[in-house]
Amino acid sequence: MRSLPRTSTSLRARLLVAVAAAAMLASVFVPQAATADAAADEAPISATDIPTPDAGDYEGSTGEDEANPGSYAETQEALLQADTLKGFDPGNLISDQKMYTSGTMSTAQIQRFLDGKVTTCQSGYTCLKDFTQTTRTKAANSYCSGTYQGASRESAAAIISKASKACGVSEKVLLVMLQKEQGLVTHVWPSDWRYRIAMGYGCPDGAACDAQYFGFQNQVYMAAKQLRRYTLDDAFNWYPVGRTSQVRWHPNASCGSGPVTIRNNATAALYYYTPYQPNRAALAAGYGAANDACASYGNRNFVNYYTDWFGGSGGGSAGSGQPAATSVHRFWSSTFDNAHFYTANAQEAQKLRSSDRNWVYEGTDFRVWPASNGSCREGSVAVHRFWSSPFESHFFTANSAEAQHVRASDRNWTYEGLAFCTAKSGTPVYRFWSEKFDKHFYTANQSEANSLRRTDPNWTFEGTAFYAP
Repeated sequence: MRSLPRTSTSLRARLLVAVAAAAMLASVFVPQAATADAAADEAPISATDIPTPDAGDYEGSTGEDEANPGSYAETQEALLQADTLKGFDPGNLISDQKMYTSGTMSTAQIQRFLDGKVTTCQSGYTCLKDFTQTTRTKAANSYCSGTYQGASRESAAAIISKASKACGVSEKVLLVMLQKEQGLVTHVWPSDWRYRIAMGYGCPDGAACDAQYFGFQNQVYMAAKQLRRYTLDDAFNWYPVGRTSQVRWHPNASCGSGPVTIRNNATAALYYYTPYQPNRAALAAGYGAANDACASYGNRNFVNYYTDWFGGSGGGSAGSGQPAATSVHRFWSSTFDNAHFYTANAQEAQKLRSSDRNWVYEGTDFRVWPASNGSCREGSVAVHRFWSSPFESHFFTANSAEAQHVRASDRNWTYEGLAFCTAKSGTPVYRFWSEKFDKHFYTANQSEANSLRRTDPNWTFEGTAFYAP
């Protein structure tokens, strides 16, 4: 990465990035509001450590509420990928690797994800993105090998991150569980009880939820611990991996059950936590409720949310989970000494074309996937974007080590975030550098790349920058 200073003093006007507001489902029912740093502490836990239930007790969320998406659910018709439930395999809901790998998101990434799901919280309520709680220290134990160090006024993002690391359960899985249980990730008017039983933990069929498990930290930590426990405690043996078991359709036993061959520990864990599989009516309804009294939605919604938020769950045949590819718009500027600029943001491109005469539009060059809430879905590669006032240009890289090095040690460049997401293989996008212009240039046009390499000594070929899908 070059960092030679420029002598020119002209500066490029910074581009404005439009942010689309997320559409949320309105409701006619408004419950009592929760308040920040209070909801989970209204019923304090007296024990220093979170209690562990006896084998078979409080296995997770098994109540009627789990079988009903409820009015809090996010409107998903516009978000649902057409192939999300195509080839749904009830025996392979998520892979072990994706369930039991922590560190998939940092605390900051979790916070950005939550911020992106709720732009405006209803007045008088505290949404998950703003929730805080004083947490308790949880010692390492047989199921969670790490210590959860308590702290004052911890954010929901920090609690999710710490529980994930302590128990070795993916942050993405915990986010999806919070959504499928109480809709907390997208809820704009969450009442205090949603935080008290955020994961539905300790809420068995036919009985009230157990107060000793109340509280947001308690719920998130205990759910993570229990998901890990299912793989380590021999008492959980009625969904053996590699064998066919009967899994009920609904909490109502009269609805019956169907055979499911459990393919991995992670899928077994989801059935221990929520022991129902979706029937055909539930699958056909997408995110909605079916006109079928025996339809249940918990594990269906787990696959839906995980796939649409983070890409394929690694189970079943849920498809790529990637959004539709979009074109990258390319601009050139003689004012800024042969600088090129690339954007997948159609609004940003339109603003340049209509109001900035320093830039000449050159058309579209290649296609990419848009970033979502500051991250790329699994199976894609993040491309980072930098701006340099000294060089009057942008720089793009899919090399995370290079991006980190530039951010840490080169003050000529300002990090602007993720530009877009690209593929691990596909159409190569070539990268060039010019010592004369102190600029980078990118092209997916092989003829253009070959011409530059053969005939223009001002440009040095640096290899493949990334791959377009």
